[in-house]
Amino acid sequence: MLIDTHAHLTDPVYHGAREIIDNMETDGIERIVCVGYNEFSSAYAVKIAEENAKVYAAVGVHPSDAPKVGQGYLGMLRELTQSDKCVALGEIGLDYHYDDTDKRAQHRVLTEQLELARQVKLPAMFHVRDAYGDFYEIVRRYRDCLPAGAIMHCFSGSRETALQYVDMGFYISFSGSITFKNSRAGEIIAALPMDRILIETDCPYLAPMPHRGETNYPRYVRYQAEKIAEVRGMGVEEVIEITRQNAYRALPKLDGVL
Repeated sequence: MLIDTHAHLTDPVYHGAREIIDNMETDGIERIVCVGYNEFSSAYAVKIAEENAKVYAAVGVHPSDAPKVGQGYLGMLRELTQSDKCVALGEIGLDYHYDDTDKRAQHRVLTEQLELARQVKLPAMFHVRDAYGDFYEIVRRYRDCLPAGAIMHCFSGSRETALQYVDMGFYISFSGSITFKNSRAGEIIAALPMDRILIETDCPYLAPMPHRGETNYPRYVRYQAEKIAEVRGMGVEEVIEITRQNAYRALPKLDGVL
């Protein structure tokens, strides 16, 4: 069965995500990781996870929310990581896409959360956009803060960058954007070791073809498996099983007893 390693079930478009969760078995979904991006969504993600056996949570502050964090945000995140259903710290990272980016705040909040990852011994889920150079320098300096490893979420960098992070022991996760006609992800997928590839939706964003422009759902993660199978010349079910096993290695707490 499929594992969606990165979904935003807390988004208001899902109205609590009851329908998504109730249909997981029918949709062939074994696990969903509900990912936070600020204090509120992180707490909500843990709440959803604790109330639903097959849903797990990641908690963290997205780089775009870095300038808005409260003084006690780290303590709150640390408390949330103590939940048995919290599998990672994320999504965290750097995002320079917008002209008014507060890089200083992003760097501070990223390094603080890297230190938290070291303390709580959880994997990190990284969001990086238009900032791969600075991000690499920070992660290289703080590499000892990632004893539990890391995931490059919704990867959008180059083949060389992907291999650079694989060499650091990271996993590379692909969203629906790899199915877009203008995507160049094929050369990256072809170059990566299969045991380092994950699939995700990042829903409600980045719905894959043929649903591009629509609201995204965890069940659409199958399209990513189909694209990877096409690129690698493999069977879809084989890709689904490999990425499933990869998810349990990348996020060991996913294998909790239901």
